[in-house]
Amino acid sequence: MMRTLFILFAFVLAGCGFTPLHQSGADGTRLADVVVQLEKGQKVADNRAGFLLTQRLRDRIGNASSSSPYEIRITPSYKRQRLGLTDGDVASRYDVTVRASWVLVDKKTGKNLTRGNTSTVSTFGAPSGAYGVITADNVGVEQASKQTADKLVIELARYFATTSK
Repeated sequence: MMRTLFILFAFVLAGCGFTPLHQSGADGTRLADVVVQLEKGQKVADNRAGFLLTQRLRDRIGNASSSSPYEIRITPSYKRQRLGLTDGDVASRYDVTVRASWVLVDKKTGKNLTRGNTSTVSTFGAPSGAYGVITADNVGVEQASKQTADKLVIELARYFATTSK
């Protein structure tokens, strides 16, 4: 019964034009054909967020070879902002923002194909101890970096889907 439903579901998706995110497009372009290049950020925290972002991107789209036709150049930035101040002027919550300014480049021509800014905000409660805030911030940066990378994958998929038609 489940197998029949699965096959029926697959036919319905195929009929509406659904293609998996990592499958080749009409022109043969795949997300795995994009080399991820991290540009150096202004601060150490920017570079840490960029490292986590590129690791997630490589997990999602693979590690392209140097002969791949496309390159995405990412410039990361990180910002932490205090929220919810107590009566003692101590932050009870923080927002962590990870932003990726990116450019998709055709490596053969050197032409910029598309560009954008993708960002995510992660909010966390501030633990009472100083080390707790550092640990919570690290988790916030990881979460925001992963979500930013996932949004970037969607942006790339959208670009390749619209240009291959």
